Amino acid sequence: MSNSVERAESHKTKGNTQFSKKDYDSAVREYSAAIAQNPRNAVYYTNRALCYLKLKKYDNVILDCENAISIDANSVKGHYMIGQALTEKADFDLAISHLQKAYDYAIIDKVAFSGDIIQALLKARKKKWEFENQRRQKSESESLKYVKGLINAEREKQLQKVTQSKNSIGSTFSKFVNSHSMEIQDKINQVNLAHDERLSQVEQVFAQAEENQRQGEIPEYFLDKISFNVMHDPVITPSGITYERIHLKEHFKKIGYFDPLSRRECRENDLYPNLALKEAIEDYLNKNGWAADY
Repeated sequence: MSNSVERAESHKTKGNTQFSKKDYDSAVREYSAAIAQNPRNAVYYTNRALCYLKLKKYDNVILDCENAISIDANSVKGHYMIGQALTEKADFDLAISHLQKAYDYAIIDKVAFSGDIIQALLKARKKKWEFENQRRQKSESESLKYVKGLINAEREKQLQKVTQSKNSIGSTFSKFVNSHSMEIQDKINQVNLAHDERLSQVEQVFAQAEENQRQGEIPEYFLDKISFNVMHDPVITPSGITYERIHLKEHFKKIGYFDPLSRRECRENDLYPNLALKEAIEDYLNKNGWAADY
């Protein structure tokens, strides 16, 4: 091992010690020194990125993870942390893309924190939906205000016509004037009533549209039969029962190699993806992001 590599590892070890003490700034300095000695080690970048993530320095996280991924395209931690940082930066589509890659590589490499990656992925999906929903609500609010403005403008035009006809009536014969005044007031009332009804109808249409966006019932077959959470990576056992992959793997490890419901023998190699259900769930979450952390 060359001197520079040895020095880099020494700084990494010191950085790990500082990180365990939650002294993230000191850990950053040690990892930076390790990178200076050996800039082609992806682990040094992901270690420093984790410190930056704790410090909420998301631009730094993104830069370090990009460097890590350029060295190791399959870096689970690189894709995982850049996905988290991009979520905080509201770059949701790119965040979801990286987090999906992190999960795919985690399944291949059998890393221990694949469940955390799923939670980060669901968080990104939910935040994306919330962001788009807020934008939609703002747009609908502006549209409602515009339509109501048009209705009230039309009301004013019609009331002006009625008022002008009232002003044109002479006052020579009081009975004649009084009879016409009653007729004119009726017209004013009719104009206001008609436009109030239009406003009410428009408000009902927008209110119904808002109601349709509210939370409803999540289809039961979208829920994992072990955790009862919405599934991200549904897999089918030989018994034909679908579970969330990571929870089924945890069951195998802690309880035994059998299907939790059918009790038939089952191992990880026996599982195969339920692609149709996965696609249906993803489509549902795109439209109902509130359900991501159900």
